[in-house]
Amino acid sequence: MAKKMMAVFLMCIVVVTSLQFATANKEYEVASYEAKFDAKYKACFVTCEKECIERGSGHSYCEVKCDEDCGAKEAADKLHIH
Repeated sequence: MAKKMMAVFLMCIVVVTSLQFATANKEYEVASYEAKFDAKYKACFVTCEKECIERGSGHSYCEVKCDEDCGAKEAADKLHIH
């Protein structure tokens, strides 16, 4: 009886460990997916803001405008809207 209980206990440990590994792997995939969009947004924002300020608009205006424009591009890219 004790051997059966020990076998069940060890199987439970194996199952819980495999579930933890799958969860950790999924979190890594989500983080790398989000990092891709963060990099695109940052590049878009820096370029947009620089061009806007060079055209003579104010810093605050350019910051809001570029945030909205690049945010919309990021959302469209995530939803595969072209």
